[in-house]
Amino acid sequence: MSIPQPAVTPSTHIIGAGLIGASIGIGLVAEGWSVTIDDNDADAARLAQSIGAGSRPSTDLNPELVVVAVPPSAASAVVSFALEHWPDATVTDVASVKAPIAKAAHDSGHGDRYVGSHPMAGREVSGGLGAQGDLFKARPWVICPNGSTQEALARVKQLPAALQCDVVVMDSEAHDAAVARVSHAPQVAASAVAAALGTLSPADVALAGQGLRDVTRIAASESGMWADIARMNHHALVATLDHIIGDLEDVKEADDIGEALTDLIERGRIEVARIPGKHGGAQRDYTAVTVIVPDTPGQLLRLLGDVEAVGVNVEDIAIEHSPRQPVGLTTLYVVSARAKELTEILSDKNWEIAAS
Repeated sequence: MSIPQPAVTPSTHIIGAGLIGASIGIGLVAEGWSVTIDDNDADAARLAQSIGAGSRPSTDLNPELVVVAVPPSAASAVVSFALEHWPDATVTDVASVKAPIAKAAHDSGHGDRYVGSHPMAGREVSGGLGAQGDLFKARPWVICPNGSTQEALARVKQLPAALQCDVVVMDSEAHDAAVARVSHAPQVAASAVAAALGTLSPADVALAGQGLRDVTRIAASESGMWADIARMNHHALVATLDHIIGDLEDVKEADDIGEALTDLIERGRIEVARIPGKHGGAQRDYTAVTVIVPDTPGQLLRLLGDVEAVGVNVEDIAIEHSPRQPVGLTTLYVVSARAKELTEILSDKNWEIAAS
């Protein structure tokens, strides 16, 4: 059965004027939607309204779509409130855990008007000041129907469509199990690796290379939100951590730790190849070309200009600064068939290529 498509964009009210709520508002307003936005924090609400994330709601507000963008611990209560308060509205939320909120919506007796959603995007900053209207563009946006009507589902699907997202439809329980492995557990693992640095002196930490930076990048996340997520997705997160801990225990207790580690690394190599690559497609075989770049203004731009002149596309880039020398190691990831040619031409242009 085809899903009926609403003829016009719904009047939309956003509850929660933080990074996600304000970003949604800015994006929808830019697309011509009628949007209001509010927050328990009056200053946050005024900020969001002043930056174009929506207008101030009137006392007789009667929206067709309500987007709940509050902290995960409050989402269930606010979703239930919205379903009761606006009996004609479709309600969605953007929390990163879905099953507990779906249960609360069902228990309210109005679950047919609730559709869970989860935009898989964010920033390293929080609050409305960090809001961006294009924050979700080309990112996955998960939709969890949860027994909603076809009309409610079609209305909520208009939201990620307007923000140019890649819509993925999933069951709530399946979503929570998946994000435990692809999002929540990586945060725990990154934080654990970073916390282990606490026994090291500053001189020891200065030995850190790009590998440590890659593994611990998300360890700088704010802890408060993650506490809420862990509580709400407790079962799936613990199951994932048990899996990881079991693998680590196998290495730790093996008679031949080298053999056990080899097995773990090889299994990891197989699975990491399944992570989507560029534009969501299959991962491609890229080769790293690492160039020693003087840490002075204009050098990185000059390097990228020389690469452009060769006609080689840089698929990814990483920059590592030397702690004791005024240079940086700039690693360019390029299609393997062009790596040798790029290395030779950059050498001819007097760039120093680091040993691989």
